[in-house]
Amino acid sequence: MPQDPSAFDKDFGYLMPFLDKVAQAAAGLEDGPAREELGRLLSDEKARWERIRALLRGAPAQAPESRAEAPTLRADEAPVRRVGPAVPAGGLTVGPLKRTP
Repeated sequence: MPQDPSAFDKDFGYLMPFLDKVAQAAAGLEDGPAREELGRLLSDEKARWERIRALLRGAPAQAPESRAEAPTLRADEAPVRRVGPAVPAGGLTVGPLKRTP
């Protein structure tokens, strides 16, 4: 059963200002390359979330050839490798973090 798109308005009301706040913090970074990278990442992220919101509100899907290309990397940038957290040899634990005597 489809969910009412307006059900996400409150969430987007928090998300977009949060992304703006992070972008403002990024603009104040002293490290120029880090400032540029973070600005670019946030710009791409905001565009993705705006598209997600539009799709939830019923916008038609884009044709494959009209989709935005994936962001291109600078020559000196390495691609980001996304991996999950390492699982300890003992496996995952469930329960309180404090040890009891």
